[in-house]
Amino acid sequence: MSNLCVRWGLGVAGPLLLFAGIAAGKSSTNACALVSRASIERVMGEPVKDVKPTSQIHGEVLFAQCFYTLRTFTNSISVTVTAPGPADVHLDAARELWQRWFHRGEGEKEHEHEHDADRGGESEEEEAAAKAVPVPGIGEEAFWVHSFVGTLYVRKGGQFIRISMGGKLSDDERLAKAKALASDALRHMP
Repeated sequence: MSNLCVRWGLGVAGPLLLFAGIAAGKSSTNACALVSRASIERVMGEPVKDVKPTSQIHGEVLFAQCFYTLRTFTNSISVTVTAPGPADVHLDAARELWQRWFHRGEGEKEHEHEHDADRGGESEEEEAAAKAVPVPGIGEEAFWVHSFVGTLYVRKGGQFIRISMGGKLSDDERLAKAKALASDALRHMP
């Protein structure tokens, strides 16, 4: 198992940051406000035992996560919003990250090794994104990444959400549930 999987507990691939120790209240984006406990319970069919908001600023990008612990722990859900951080005066850092992960052009590939050390391990996320399958009909653009968990990325304007779930569901079932949760989240995003 990679370091990333160990850091995420469930093996949920994410923005490569361990979201610990920083209260979500210090950021302007609260991932827990995007999807309610009731929505999680309705979609997943079991009660939420705990909700933990955390956030991290990495460079000019804010990663705000909400981890919903379900009665069956392996079914727990992670919702992360990636948005421009307070230092991003042009408000495009999250969109640039999206472009780098999902629309890497040939010109960028020539320079990828010189930037890997500066990006704090994003190359693992980019590697996962290379396996992404487009998902039509949700957000401005969406991608599904399947490993032993399923992760749905959905972009809206200059920010995007990431919904990850494990459990014993089929890949199609995970995608359907992730899309339902993403639809709820998108309604609450600016």
